[in-house]
Amino acid sequence: MLVSVIVIALAALVPTVNSYVAQRQQVSELRAQVAAQQGDVEELRDQVDQWEDPAYVAARARERLLFAMPGETQYRLTDTSGQDVPLTEEEEIAEAAQAGEWYSTLWDSVEGASRLTAEDIPDEEAVTGDQDGETPEGEGSEAPPATEEPAPEEPAEPAAPGDAE
Repeated sequence: MLVSVIVIALAALVPTVNSYVAQRQQVSELRAQVAAQQGDVEELRDQVDQWEDPAYVAARARERLLFAMPGETQYRLTDTSGQDVPLTEEEEIAEAAQAGEWYSTLWDSVEGASRLTAEDIPDEEAVTGDQDGETPEGEGSEAPPATEEPAPEEPAEPAAPGDAE
């Protein structure tokens, strides 16, 4: 009889204790999450305070946008070869992030190769010939074959003052 009372008491208490422990763990996790978010909020407030400072805003504008104060002269440094100075690590990371994923670059290349330009479209007169089928005066009746390339023009020599053509 005593054993049956203990079994009934355990059957009633075990689910209650399990839910209590699970809820305590959940409360502990939520408190940690709230503390992390409060830290983030403080960092963001510090950033807002920085951006409210005109000196900070001017410094960031000079750095990011290459702004200059009135009367200042800015110089862009290059090495002795005339090429730009190598990028800093931060600039390389930002440039790599802008470059995008490899498959995006590949797809952009495929799209660019499939676009028609004005030079890709053939001239209608060259394809169809003259509309009435007649050749203008002074021209032969045959068009040069399409596979022949025009002969390169030779540079003209200056004529002597007494020569007449």
